Amino acid sequence: MEDDAQAFIENLERRHQAPITWRTYATWYGNNRNIMREFGVFLYRVENTLHFEDFERTPSLFGISLKSRGKKEPFIKHEGSFAIDEVETTRPIPKAIAYKVSQGTIMVEQVRMATSLDKLFRQMVEMVILKNGTVHFFELMDRKQFIKELGSISKED
Repeated sequence: MEDDAQAFIENLERRHQAPITWRTYATWYGNNRNIMREFGVFLYRVENTLHFEDFERTPSLFGISLKSRGKKEPFIKHEGSFAIDEVETTRPIPKAIAYKVSQGTIMVEQVRMATSLDKLFRQMVEMVILKNGTVHFFELMDRKQFIKELGSISKED
């Protein structure tokens, strides 16, 4: 498994012709273009750009693949990227709100600031707003490190 991961990283570095300087896994991903990935995306930095991509997930229990009873939807890979200097602002919001934005049931402009109670009692995701209006949502394991990778952009706690 470790060899597979290292080969995957090396392949990405060859593809981008530069080393990966930071990487993590976002356990949930969504955007304001009606795309969601319930099982997250691999998020990594190459030079001044953050890249992300998802993987086909095979359901398993203790490492044993499980067969689905229903009709399996075909997997459609989603990947994207954005330059760090394209980020206008970023802030934590409740995952339930991000889900609604991703579904198109509420507009980004309607998203309010997260309260202290939200941060204590609700699942939070990072809302990243780009200068072109695109919005990405990442459920991160380490928000502080993500903010550090973004540098000196406008951040709202």
